[in-house]
Amino acid sequence: MKYEKVIDMLGTQRPLRSGGFYVRMRFLHSTRYSRNLEKSFCYRFFRWILWFSVLLYFLSSFIVTRNKPTTSVSRTIVSPSKNLHSLVEDPSHNSSAMRISSGLFKGLKVYVYDLPSKYNTDWLSNERCSSHLFASEVAIHRALISGDVRTLDPWEADFFFVPVYVSCNFSTVNGFPAIGHARSLISSAIKHVSSQLPFWNRSLGSDHVFVASHDFGSCFHTLEHVAMADGVPEFLRNSIILQTFGVKHKHPCQEVDNIVIPPYVSPERVRTTLGESPLTGRRDIFAYFRGKMEVHPKNVSGRFYSKYDFVNHFL
Repeated sequence: MKYEKVIDMLGTQRPLRSGGFYVRMRFLHSTRYSRNLEKSFCYRFFRWILWFSVLLYFLSSFIVTRNKPTTSVSRTIVSPSKNLHSLVEDPSHNSSAMRISSGLFKGLKVYVYDLPSKYNTDWLSNERCSSHLFASEVAIHRALISGDVRTLDPWEADFFFVPVYVSCNFSTVNGFPAIGHARSLISSAIKHVSSQLPFWNRSLGSDHVFVASHDFGSCFHTLEHVAMADGVPEFLRNSIILQTFGVKHKHPCQEVDNIVIPPYVSPERVRTTLGESPLTGRRDIFAYFRGKMEVHPKNVSGRFYSKYDFVNHFL
């Protein structure tokens, strides 16, 4: 009698009813299974290639960013010009009184643009420019260029200071404020810095600082109704303005990132005043008023009102 064996994948045998054995072969590596195995292998291989490519991309990006090649423009350390040296060495400039220490600002770095003298130091030919009530723009410029927070490498700067003097003629001897040149002068300075270095265009001016130390600040006009109508110039809308003007209510001249700073009083004047009239000394003046009350509009200097209106309206 012939016997046939039934061989399954476990190697077991089972008899048939006819008394014989039936041989059944089960091939594990069938064509279909082999095809699925090939697909699985290709999938795993592709997945590993994909992960390797992604990791290689990020690694190369990190290396390129970390070791970015420098150009003559990108890493130039700018040396101060003669007009900046003269500004620091000015006898009227008390560096000890206005020096900015880096310890107060935890590593803050400010790059001060070295602008042509027509934007700043040329205006110092008028002595009032650096000593009157609106001289904060000069004092802040001097404090920054001699302070520890200043950096000569613009690429490591946190902020950029644009030293444009626009308030020098705001309070003139004859009483007529002159600030009509402010917008065009600042616009010209912005064109200059944006053509020389990439930082203005990089941030659209959001990390650039200007000073507007006069009435109605960043609106740059002496009459409030005109200042409110004109508003902040478009080219300054993204920048930071240090201004002496500030009110609690909403005002068009404050619709910009602004920091209210006090009017300027020179340290020398404070020391002289305290030397002549000590705080605890006897005083013979009750109050002093030098405002401009619109009783006699033709007297634009206001000096008449300091003597006449105070006596007639307040005493």
